[in-house]
Amino acid sequence: MVPKHTPNSKFGRWLLKYRLKLILFAFIVIIPVTFVIALYLGDYLKYKNVDFDGNVVSQFQSTFITIEDETNHEIINLQTDELLIQIKLMDMLVPEYYDDTNGHYTFKARQEVKSGKHIHELAVKFVVQAEWINAKSAVTTIPLTNTFGTDRKISFNHILPQSPLWFVHVDAPYLYVEVVYHIELALDQEETVKHYFKTYLGDLTPASQIVTE
Repeated sequence: MVPKHTPNSKFGRWLLKYRLKLILFAFIVIIPVTFVIALYLGDYLKYKNVDFDGNVVSQFQSTFITIEDETNHEIINLQTDELLIQIKLMDMLVPEYYDDTNGHYTFKARQEVKSGKHIHELAVKFVVQAEWINAKSAVTTIPLTNTFGTDRKISFNHILPQSPLWFVHVDAPYLYVEVVYHIELALDQEETVKHYFKTYLGDLTPASQIVTE
């Protein structure tokens, strides 16, 4: 028969004395809490990434909002060292039922190359996507000119708001934008530049809802 082992340290004797309570505490508290944390973290990371046609991105630059003087429209500004891209949220329609297929976000956009900068082959892609849930639009390429062009409608047939987990509320999606262009350098050299931007659409008022005086 194996002799009974008595720990020498006070902590060891305390662990031995309360081992059953500690095991019970682990099953009741620690394991469920760990599971919940893993569940929340898994869903957050799963829908944090944005797939631009095979190019998966998780880090984004911030944008800033300005107000257009003539119309009071809110403008999303995407700024790089060479370029300024401005976007208006013109209209939006959130579906009421899961079989609705008319949900959308509509945008206008323009470009402005900064003085002294030379770029070409500008390509801009839009994605409307929510965090925490599987709600994403198709990747849409938006051609740009120096003026706000025609409306570009992006289908988004997902009902919001949603509460996928306790204490998690998804009220609106984000607009994600991929900007790729080439910079002309000396000696007929060029550099490919890529930028990625993220804007929360829940903070914007569509231009169709703004009344100008």
